[in-house]
Amino acid sequence: MTANGGTYGTNIQNNNPSSSAIANGYNMSDHEHSHSHQTPANGVELTENFYINNRNKRKHNLKIQVQINATGIYLRRETPDHDQITEQLIRMEDIIGSYCGGKIKKKTRGVLQSCKRKPEVDEEQHHSEDSSASQPDNKDISAYLYIYAYVRKEKPLRRMRTVRILRFRSFLTYEENLKSAERWQRAIRINKGPDMHTYARKPLLIFLNPKSGSGKGRVMFQKQVIPVLKEADIPYELIVTTHANFAREMVRKRQDLTQKYSGIVVASGDGLYFEVLNGIMERPDWRVLTRDLPLGIIPCGSGNGLAKSIAHCYNEPYEPKPIVNATLTCVSGKWAPLDVVRIELLSKEKQQQELFSFLAVGWGIIADVDIESEKLRSIGSQRFTLWSIHRILHLRTYKGKLSYLPWKRTNAETINAESLRHKVRKSGSTSILRRFQDALDEEEDDAMAGNRNHGFSDACDGEDNSEFADIISQSTYRVDSWASAKSNATAYYSIPGHSLRSNRSVATIQSRIEAANAEFNTQRPKSKIPAITEPLAGEWISEEGEYVMVHAAYTTHLASDCYFVPASKLNDGIIYLVIIRAGVSKSQMVQFLLNLSSGTHLAEAPTSHMQVIPVTAFRIEPDLSEPGILTVDGERVPYGTLQAEIFPGLIKTMVPNVPTTAAAAE
Repeated sequence: MTANGGTYGTNIQNNNPSSSAIANGYNMSDHEHSHSHQTPANGVELTENFYINNRNKRKHNLKIQVQINATGIYLRRETPDHDQITEQLIRMEDIIGSYCGGKIKKKTRGVLQSCKRKPEVDEEQHHSEDSSASQPDNKDISAYLYIYAYVRKEKPLRRMRTVRILRFRSFLTYEENLKSAERWQRAIRINKGPDMHTYARKPLLIFLNPKSGSGKGRVMFQKQVIPVLKEADIPYELIVTTHANFAREMVRKRQDLTQKYSGIVVASGDGLYFEVLNGIMERPDWRVLTRDLPLGIIPCGSGNGLAKSIAHCYNEPYEPKPIVNATLTCVSGKWAPLDVVRIELLSKEKQQQELFSFLAVGWGIIADVDIESEKLRSIGSQRFTLWSIHRILHLRTYKGKLSYLPWKRTNAETINAESLRHKVRKSGSTSILRRFQDALDEEEDDAMAGNRNHGFSDACDGEDNSEFADIISQSTYRVDSWASAKSNATAYYSIPGHSLRSNRSVATIQSRIEAANAEFNTQRPKSKIPAITEPLAGEWISEEGEYVMVHAAYTTHLASDCYFVPASKLNDGIIYLVIIRAGVSKSQMVQFLLNLSSGTHLAEAPTSHMQVIPVTAFRIEPDLSEPGILTVDGERVPYGTLQAEIFPGLIKTMVPNVPTTAAAAE
């Protein structure tokens, strides 16, 4: 039995990098029968002995003990003489899916046979990416369980595709053998918990840009993405974009997104993710979509900064197969909050525009390189290197005013799942006490209705529930009576007859809650800074001068080979403002750009020409008497005043399935 990354048996070798392994299970003596048990800590556990045919008749068959539990699939091979033991563990988080049924019809090297069947039955087995075969052939009554995993390897860091095939033929009919195989498949799914097939109930909506990168987006999707989706048994709907802002328009207009899909994935560069994000934020129900639809990215473009940042923050491999690795992220069933930056634009013609960004804002040399190198898109990511050389030889500076609001650690918001749920609960619904008081007062005179409605509005605005904790006892009841919500001695008794809450009052309360939730879901993100047309004051810091570059980033990478802000996290609420002022030498700029790939371009101590400042908001006011380029997430925007403010954890993005302790971004 062979495996990716290891060989079971010293006399069996297989160098196929995508090798599969097959073991054949039989009912042996009683102590060798499959047995299982379930514990709260370990989930479902199954253990059974399988055998591998040894074609060397002078040697014994190889026995493999296979065990499935909450940790993973454990394989243990012991030689007949007990002189050598080989073991392997495939962790449960590395398993993406399984297939149970008849053998799959494609010839694969490295498939090993059983010695317990007749030679004509023990023909070479086959494996295919197409899992359509569900019935056995006329001779083979076996049922097969294909287990698909992408095992993490450390040196070098990568994911190795690994297939384990278990063959069940203890019984005389295919149907009985299939039941045994399905039992093992169910055990895998139970032990995976909510991770496996999280998206199986609804398909993923995938947008593919066929012209992304070097124009090979469609081919890369067919060869690298679809096989992983099939192995993970993930349904999807593929939409190929036809023009700029195609995805943005569709996401903004479609009304069935949350009902029909479990998530949205873009197979392209960062530009298509930008389109989808802004299409969502332009909807009145944007809050519902950001809550219910995580966004994923498969890097088929030439920049791919977000995909690289996600892999980096979770210590997951990106190269040498970034598309496959990112697809594994999109089928993992995991998500994490992602910071979003609200952009206000004021053009030279005084036209205002609002955008939302997830990656970076650029003014100066990097923005120039990003936009002006579009004419070289056909050569892929090398266009950035060539145009960087050109721009250094013809170094530009830009005049303007820069203002920023410094980030303070003591005031940083900590966003996690608990605080998010707490905020939604307080803002999206009333407290139980408030609803109970409404029920009691429902049929009182109309003069009290205005006060009740005012109190309900306050509760929806997110004030602390303690303000309403004793609202019931504000009548003639004593504080320690049965109606007191604060009393430690309160006792509640059932009352025969009709409930205090009539059907009419319940319906009225429910309609109020729904109306409050609907109003909350349509509210725009609340800004904490002055509008772009208003002056800045307070803790804002402003300076005027000439700049080679001002670049604001909130992910670690601007592109797959541009390690721009090593300290950044997906959800830290920080914008890193990188400033390069006029006076910097060309040699310093060459060194800066050369070190971008390693993340060593930023000096530990700021200099008079280069500085990195963590902020929560900033404003750029360029001198409009000279032309220039402004970019948001690599997309060119109208040249003029730009203001940005970060909103921590505003959307959900798909992340790798790794143990919680290993997630650097958490």
